[in-house]
Amino acid sequence: MQNDYDKAKREGDHAYRRAVLSGRYPYLPALNSMVQEIDRYPVREVGIKEIPMYMIAGTKTVGRQNSFASNFMPLMEYGTEFSYKWSTLYDSAIEDGIREPIKVYEFMNKFYVEEGNKRVSVSKFIGYASVPGEVLRILPPKNGSIASKINYEYIDFYNVTGIFEITFSKLGSYAKLARFLGRDLETMWPDEQVEELLFAYRTFDKCYSAKRTRKLSLTVGDAFLLYLEVYDIESLMHDAESVIGHKIQRLWNEFLTQTQEDSIDLVRTPDEVGRGSSVQTLMTLNSAYTGKPLRVAFLFEKNESESSWAYSHELGANQMVEKFEGAVEAVKFENCADKKELHTALQACVADEEDIVFATSPSMLDECLKAAIEYPKLRIMNCAVNLSISSIPTYYTRMYEAKFLLGCLAASLAENHMIGYRADYPIYGGIANINAFALGAAWFDPYAKVKLVWATKKGSNWEQELIDSGCKIISGIDMIKPKDPTRKYGLYRLCDAGTVRRDGSVRTEQEVENLAASVNQWGAYYEQILRKLIDGSLDARKNNAKGKAVNYWWGMSAGVVDIILSDTLPYASRKAIQTLRRLIISGTTNPFEGEIHTQNGILQGPDSPALTDKEIITMDWLCDNVVGSIPETWELDDTIQNTVKVSGVKEK
Repeated sequence: MQNDYDKAKREGDHAYRRAVLSGRYPYLPALNSMVQEIDRYPVREVGIKEIPMYMIAGTKTVGRQNSFASNFMPLMEYGTEFSYKWSTLYDSAIEDGIREPIKVYEFMNKFYVEEGNKRVSVSKFIGYASVPGEVLRILPPKNGSIASKINYEYIDFYNVTGIFEITFSKLGSYAKLARFLGRDLETMWPDEQVEELLFAYRTFDKCYSAKRTRKLSLTVGDAFLLYLEVYDIESLMHDAESVIGHKIQRLWNEFLTQTQEDSIDLVRTPDEVGRGSSVQTLMTLNSAYTGKPLRVAFLFEKNESESSWAYSHELGANQMVEKFEGAVEAVKFENCADKKELHTALQACVADEEDIVFATSPSMLDECLKAAIEYPKLRIMNCAVNLSISSIPTYYTRMYEAKFLLGCLAASLAENHMIGYRADYPIYGGIANINAFALGAAWFDPYAKVKLVWATKKGSNWEQELIDSGCKIISGIDMIKPKDPTRKYGLYRLCDAGTVRRDGSVRTEQEVENLAASVNQWGAYYEQILRKLIDGSLDARKNNAKGKAVNYWWGMSAGVVDIILSDTLPYASRKAIQTLRRLIISGTTNPFEGEIHTQNGILQGPDSPALTDKEIITMDWLCDNVVGSIPETWELDDTIQNTVKVSGVKEK
């Protein structure tokens, strides 16, 4: 009896000393002292449940707090009443287990004991994985913080699964897990599927913990979700633990990337890529190594006749091929929106030993990551931004620079101060485009209002909505679809019947007058990427960015973004925009520097520096002169949900 208690006390004393030496509180945390107004929060009865031991974080009230170290091991000397009760409980637990449930409060994914601290202490000392407990859930106010949002996602997940132990540190992870398993967070999951998920998670936890040599900041749940992005749940159900461990090892660089506070190496210009060890020309390199042209594969979600996005990349690929005059050969895979088709295309790229693969849609990330892990020699780049995946470099354009100029132009031409803006997806970078346009409009006209509409919102009649708002100057789609050509692209003006044209003639019906357009110069982008591949700097940058994801985010200064101005524009308007364009390219002007007012108040004052790249990419607010809001994912059309879920800023 005494020997066991003394051993437990030594563990408690050791934990106490470690805490004191490191400046941490040495006793059990007490929830009531940590959250002052905790007793005012609503409480819900959950029932008698098995509580994972590692999720029990402390005690509910101060009470016996000082009788235990922070690891729940006892601190009281042997011979006290406390020690006798602890020892008696230990003997009983060894013989019969812990029968009487403890009483705990769950708060923010952790448990705090109100009755049964000694039962928890004994259970931890024996090594039990869980303990039965009567659970009461405390519901904190929804304050808009990331932690609060994750907590309520966790509650939604628990309500349909009854699972406590899978926790995440990133918003949207529970919904992502549900999607992987073909479920949602609204409908009860079948018992069989819940049991399979728990088995898979516990198997992963065991194998992952065996591989982990140091504590990482991501939760086991975070690592589990990343594993499921590459290997399906069936591997955890049927593979041997040695095989699972090998797969985990192959993912280790991705786990490390997720732990970095700044996990993205953002490359703003081609010059920042650097130079590799080789400076051979493209033709010499090909001749030396392969004797044939460099092969470049392009993966398109749709085909060029149906998608303006695919069409723009198709043009870029063709321009790149022409630029290299036979030294580069392009292979194109269309209609890869379906996972099976995308998988087949990637397998073909592996079989044909393509030199580099450009996946042109963020929605392709999951399958591309699987291929990159399975075939580490395959170079894949994904057209997206702000993705923390070290195996796949990404590339995107700073389109917000061109949108800023279009906003300036629009405000100079809008006689009634109203400008329309048609948006598609609330994804990373897309919100920055809207705000840059709005800030540009405010530069030229402090009274300008930008009416924001979402073409992908369910039931949207965006064009009529803009007309009803009095918008004549409209920012539409960036490029036309070859299969469905229209003049309503770029920045255009709706000219009513009866108005006079510049040549003096009178319009007999409403006409569309194109004013300007922002363009992605993908040909220039691909050309520069290939040159960096040839001289070795592309691979060198990736290899040197250990534990980080490399994101190429180039803009007007790199020649990969530009604007086209109509010849019909007044001379003064053209001159003003061209002058601003030069200032943007030189870096003299930044749309997001100085005073910025949002719909929620002042973001920064007049002398403030420009927002950081991360702040620009991930912004989830709108300027105060924008009339509209950012939709939640569930408000959008089902056909584009995956694009937003992969790279969006909003989740339900």
